[in-house]
Amino acid sequence: MAGDAPVKRWYHSLGLRLIAMMSLALLPIGLIAVSQTKNVSREARENAELALLALTEQAALQERLLIKRAFGAAVSLGTLLPDLLDDTANCNEVFGRFVAASDRVSFAGFVPVSGRMTCSSEGQPFNFSQTPGFAEAVGSPRPRVGVSPDAPLIGGSVATVSQPVFQGSALTGFVTVFIPNTALGAAAGTVSQPSLIDVVTFDRSGDMLTSVAGLEQAAARLPADFDINVLSREASGTFSQINDAGEDLIYTIVPIEGGQIFVLGIWDGEIGVAEQITTGLPPSIFPVLMWIISLIVALFAVHRLVIRHVGNIARQMTRFAQDRTLQSDRQAVEMPTELQSIQGSFLSMADIILRDEAEMEDSVRQQSVLIKEVHHRVKNNLQLISSILNMQIREAEHDDTKRILRRMQDRVLSLATIHRDLYQTSSGGLVNVGVLVREIVEKTLEIGIDSEVNIDLTTDIDDVMLFPDQAVPMSLLAAEAATNAMKYVGAETGQNPWLNLSFTCDDQQKCLFEFANSVGKATDVESTGMGAKLISAFAIQLGAEIDVDQSADAYKMTVNFKAAAFTPEPGDY
Repeated sequence: MAGDAPVKRWYHSLGLRLIAMMSLALLPIGLIAVSQTKNVSREARENAELALLALTEQAALQERLLIKRAFGAAVSLGTLLPDLLDDTANCNEVFGRFVAASDRVSFAGFVPVSGRMTCSSEGQPFNFSQTPGFAEAVGSPRPRVGVSPDAPLIGGSVATVSQPVFQGSALTGFVTVFIPNTALGAAAGTVSQPSLIDVVTFDRSGDMLTSVAGLEQAAARLPADFDINVLSREASGTFSQINDAGEDLIYTIVPIEGGQIFVLGIWDGEIGVAEQITTGLPPSIFPVLMWIISLIVALFAVHRLVIRHVGNIARQMTRFAQDRTLQSDRQAVEMPTELQSIQGSFLSMADIILRDEAEMEDSVRQQSVLIKEVHHRVKNNLQLISSILNMQIREAEHDDTKRILRRMQDRVLSLATIHRDLYQTSSGGLVNVGVLVREIVEKTLEIGIDSEVNIDLTTDIDDVMLFPDQAVPMSLLAAEAATNAMKYVGAETGQNPWLNLSFTCDDQQKCLFEFANSVGKATDVESTGMGAKLISAFAIQLGAEIDVDQSADAYKMTVNFKAAAFTPEPGDY
């Protein structure tokens, strides 16, 4: 049944074939090449970034020297102030000669702590007390550099250099020098590189002062959705980003004067030194391609030698699991020796499983026949007992005796009905108790109701599947409930008595049995209490809770229990 096993050959060995194919996969060499190439590329990028920073530093150096000269001039002018403050005209003349002698300074003046300037190169008074940052400068006196887009007195965009002047330890004011943006722009433009697009100067607040290419063009070349104030908080560095025009540019930033002024270099990443940072084809692509090709060859070898054969075996197993059929594998001869052994073991195992299942099915069939025969015989015996009880009922002379025997007969018939259902069931031992309950109640009504009495019956019964351990007591409980209802059912004059029956079970296997009947005028019915005792005993077997609600015109019994799973006895294995 398993078929002849394929012939095993030594050259079909999986290990031998994988070794031959994997010799083409130069993965270790490829990894080493990638690692070394990445290191070289990283070092080249770092060197390129350092070169761009150095060029930006060169542009910043000229501006830094210009600002330092302005600070030096401010210090020098500050040393002359004690002799000049008493003579405003002389003070204005000295500051005016200083500005006239320098082509890098457009204004110089002394601003006292009051903010009211009277000594300046322009010879005009001006109140600086309300200008932004003046109060902060007085509160924290130190050399400051800033940007003024519209300089007082002279107008235009300038860089402001402010040097505090002290008399002893007391602050008397500030010597302020204005450097026009044309002077700073000329200093920044001393760097000449083909990849350099622009050099921008701005202060910590983000106000741009100078641009070699023009302030409007500089604003357009800044990174897209990028706040220049963020740049002013960064230290020296290099980064790449796309601007609003869609250009992928390189930006270098260098702080000067203690981080009060910043120089931003904008570079074309496709020209000169900057090209090493944004090259489109990384040098490591070639070892990566070599590694990928080697991996493809290895994967092809594994698929050719292993995966397709394992897939065939898997399909054979799946087909066998679905319909217990075995298919011949035409590629079995091409399999490696190890996989041929696996397939042979599977075929042998499948043959053993088929034989064992055939024996088990035959055994189960025999047991099923025996179990059904037992239930059939029990049902026949119970029906025989019911017939004997019926004979006794006909021969009984007293009504009490007939009533007791009839109750016993009803219970015996209920048991017979259950065993008949167990005999007919084919649901793995499960019994549809919903059908049983409906049948028992209908038979009880058929026997116990006078033909002249009309009873309104309402039912809501689901298909509730239970194992015999619960099916039997549940059916007997329903029979007792129906019998008790027949004894006490009634209604007011002119009304029909009614019965409501409900038996449901939800997804959590929680079952609910409800039986309610109308109660008419009090009748003289003798009660032995046997029915209530039996219902209580059956509820204990079910593991159920009983709730009884009785009023003047109705009686309702509610039974709650959970459907149990079948637990076989140890001897069943």
